[in-house]
Formats: sequence, C-alpha cells, structure tokens
Amino acid sequence: MTTLLEAPERRTRRASSARTGVLPRARFWIRRYGPAEAACLATMLVASTIAARFTEWPPLLAIAAIAGATVGFYGVLVLTVLREQLALLGRGRGRLPRALTRSLALLLAEFGVAEITDTFFLRPTLMMAGVVLIVDPVWGLLAGKLVADVLFYAVAAVCYRITERTGIRRPRRRLRRRRDAA
Repeated sequence: MTTLLEAPERRTRRASSARTGVLPRARFWIRRYGPAEAACLATMLVASTIAARFTEWPPLLAIAAIAGATVGFYGVLVLTVLREQLALLGRGRGRLPRALTRSLALLLAEFGVAEITDTFFLRPTLMMAGVVLIVDPVWGLLAGKLVADVLFYAVAAVCYRITERTGIRRPRRRLRRRRDAA
C-alpha cells in the first residue's frame, strides 16, 4: 500500500523505466560491479604472485588467488555500500556503527544466494564443463568462468533489485522522542 507521498515517486519511476533501454541499465550494473571486479582481478594477481615466490604447489596458488580475489571484490563493495548508507543516514550520533551493520546485512542480502550457489555448484560445474567441451583447458576454464560470472551477477542483480524495491536499502528514520520537562 502506498501513501500519498510515495505515489508520485512510483509513477515517475515507472515512466522513466519505460523510457530507459538496455544501455542505461547496463551502465548502472557496470558502475556498480565494475570497480569491484577490477579490484578482484588486481588483488587476485597480486596474491598469486606473492604466493608463487614461496611455493609452486597449484592448490596453494589457487587458494592465494581466491583469497586475494575475495578481499579485493568484497573490500570495494563494503566501501561502496557503506558510503551509500552513510549518505542515507545523514548526520548524527551512532551513525557509523548503524551504517556498517546495515551495509553488511545488505551485502549478505545482495550476494548471499549468488555466492553460495556460485561457490558450491555453478562455478565448479561450469568450469569443469568448459574443460570437457572445449579441447584447450585454458579456454575451457575461461569459458566456464565467463558463464559462471554472468550467472553470478544475474542472481546478485535480482537480489539487489529485491532489496531496492522492498525498501530495505533505505533506512527507516528514527522518530525523535520528546523529553517531558516535568
């Protein structure tokens, strides 16, 4: 149920979404996830390069690369969502802890389902399928990774839209209690 204050905003959103095409929506998602993906790649390469100085054992190199990628990806996203929440909360006492708590909850809502399905099912299956279907293992792994990335971001984008449309992304304003001067 909408209030009178919400109705014009919804009408404007519907009218503007009808006018927007695929390109503006793609720009939004690239701006949202592009910096995190770039940081993911950079930290993955740095971590695997550092690990390669100490070992040549492939499992340890893979673990270092995954750890570096995770730190880079979610490091950027934590800062992005934290900045969004700080802006929405405005000024006031206790704003940073509240914004940090909200940011972590929003990241869990946005990426939780995507991360679990990606890590434990989609990515391993698709990368293995890529190696089986494409003769060259490097190209097979890259193809599997690309398809897994597309599916990961599709799930994350749906979860983001759910948090946006349900109003979870916007903090509720606390009512200031009047103190009775007795």
